[in-house]
Formats: sequence, C-alpha cells, structure tokens
Amino acid sequence: MKIFILAGEKSGDNYGALLCKNLKKLKRDIIILGTGGKEMEKEGVEIIKSNLFGIMGFSGVIKRIVPYYIFLKKVLKRIKEENPDLIIFIDNPAFNLRIAERLRKRYRTCYYIPPKIWAYHKYNIKILRKYIDFVIPIFPFEKDIYEKENIPNFYFGHPFIDLIKNESEILSEKEQDEYLIGILPGSRKEEVKYNLPVMMKVAEILNKEKKTRILISASESKIEKIIKNITKNFKLEYSIIDDLYKIIKSSDVVLAVSGTVNLEVAYFEKPMIVFYKTSILNYLLAKWKVKLKMISPVNIVVGRKIVPEYVQNFKIVEVVESLKELLNKGLLYIKEINGFKKLKETFKEKNVSEKIAKFIIEGILKC
Repeated sequence: MKIFILAGEKSGDNYGALLCKNLKKLKRDIIILGTGGKEMEKEGVEIIKSNLFGIMGFSGVIKRIVPYYIFLKKVLKRIKEENPDLIIFIDNPAFNLRIAERLRKRYRTCYYIPPKIWAYHKYNIKILRKYIDFVIPIFPFEKDIYEKENIPNFYFGHPFIDLIKNESEILSEKEQDEYLIGILPGSRKEEVKYNLPVMMKVAEILNKEKKTRILISASESKIEKIIKNITKNFKLEYSIIDDLYKIIKSSDVVLAVSGTVNLEVAYFEKPMIVFYKTSILNYLLAKWKVKLKMISPVNIVVGRKIVPEYVQNFKIVEVVESLKELLNKGLLYIKEINGFKKLKETFKEKNVSEKIAKFIIEGILKC
C-alpha cells in the first residue's frame, strides 16, 4: 500500500506527521512519500526536497516562479512513477490545487484541511468538486458548507488537539514585578519579517511602564536567525524558546500571528492579541479574495470578535491599550476567557489524527 501526502508549510508538516505516525501504527508496511518538512521526515516519509517549503503569499511565489513550476513538474512526475493508492493533500491550496488539476482524477484523492471555501472565491469549489474524491474538514461548521456544495466530506475534529503538550513546564524564574509577554511571530520568514517588529515595539512601550520580558517562539534555526536580526534593534530582555507550550503557559499575555496557533493559545486560556501584516501586494490580494470580517480562527469558530485583531495598518498605541486591559484583567480579558471556554466545548474530540488514519486505512483503502 502506497500513499502520497502533499504538505507545504509548518502546520501542514505537523498535521501530516501526526497522520503518518498513526497510519504506520495501523499498517506497518505502508509506504508514504510526498512533500513536507522535518516532522514528516521524522515519521519515515520519503520527502521530495525543495527550498520552497513554507513560502508565504502570492509575492513569495512570484519571486520564485521558475523554481515553483520546476518543483510542481517534479512532484507530478514522481506521482506518476510511484502510482500511489491514495493522494492526500494537506492545506497549501496554491500548490495543491494546481497538482490536483493536472492529475485530472487519475488517482484516488483526499483533501485533508481543504481550502477555506467559505472565505475565498468560488473557483476552489469547482476544482474540489471536479478533482477531489472527498475532503476532511477541520472546523465543525464546514461540514454543512461542503454538504451544500455536494462535496463528499467526513469530519472528525480539529487535529490541533493532538499537538497539545500539557507536560511542558512553566518558567520558574519569573519575578513578581515583571510582565512575561509571549510572542509567536509565525513559522515563515515573511510572517516574522512583517509581524515581529510591531510586536517588539508594543512590548518596548509597555516596558517603559513596567519591566517586561519577552519569550519568542522559534521552531527552526533559520527563523531564529531572522528573529535575532530583528530583536537587536530593540532594548528589551528576551529569550528565544523552541517549546511553544512553555511560552504559552508561562506568559501573562500572548501576541500571535493569525493562524492555528491561536487555537492552541485559547486551549490554555491565555489572553492574546492577534496580528496580520504582510507585503502590500499580498495584503491587497488577500483583501480582494477573502470575504471574512475576522481572521483569527478563534473568532471565526466562536462567531464573534473576542480576540483583538490588528491587520496591516493600525495604531501601535491602540494595541498597547488592549494589552494593558488584558494584563489588568479588565472586560476584554473576561470576554476572551469566556470565549475560550466556549471554544473548548466546540473541540471536544480527542485523537483526531488516529481516527482519520483508521478511516483512511479501513474505510477508504480497503474499498
């Protein structure tokens, strides 16, 4: 039995690795190949190497358009050579939908963490309906949307639950008269480049009123180098830590880029502020394509804006005021915590990746 898994960024790599781990538990002789990162490789996936992993936005692709298409052709060629029993696409629609179109349904296909058709234009719906056999969405409200669009779908829960590590320790050296601010600037170079300076500026202003120490998340050495290059311009005490959950659990407030990590922060009921900054070109394209009034998955799932979102152009002073209100446990803090409790009720499912793997092995590949 052979499966091809296509992931293209850090979160997809994490979820792909969890899925592979559970697939191999159920069927030890299964062969898994594909695109992804270090986590999938650790689980024994034969990775088609590329320096395009984690590219962000339209401008990121345009800058590397030639290697992008060379890699696309390389992946298509490898799929045809391997003739897999199933192809699993994970998120990354800019690349994965192009692959799906070119394969023209010659293989059995599944889209795990499919494109957010409720947020973007209708074109993606047509591709999914035409070239994908079924999708595995990760938000409960998506099931009804796919049903309405006549796209076969199976919902098991959100796999972020499987990533949570409750055993991470809290930093023990915090002083009584200081704030600990967690900064989660993203896992992609472009995210860090545009969002970290703003987050640091907010913390720097707060530091003038009360001692503030920063805990910055960096999952890879390449990202750590970018972080160090940015933080040297700020007069702040900071630590770079690779344990995401230690940062979340230790922080008084978390400043995070928009993304799945928001759900993880909410799971630990830590107050947060969400950011989204990118290049002007990416922002204008996103504004044109995206129909949503909210960007954080926490706000989207809860159905209202409980977490402040600061997008592209905003006043730093307003962010600082929101941060102070959270630190002082004011009305914003209460609204967030109550919302997080509601969100945790929504995501009750456990062992999501295990259930999906079992469904693929026993429900799909045995058919």
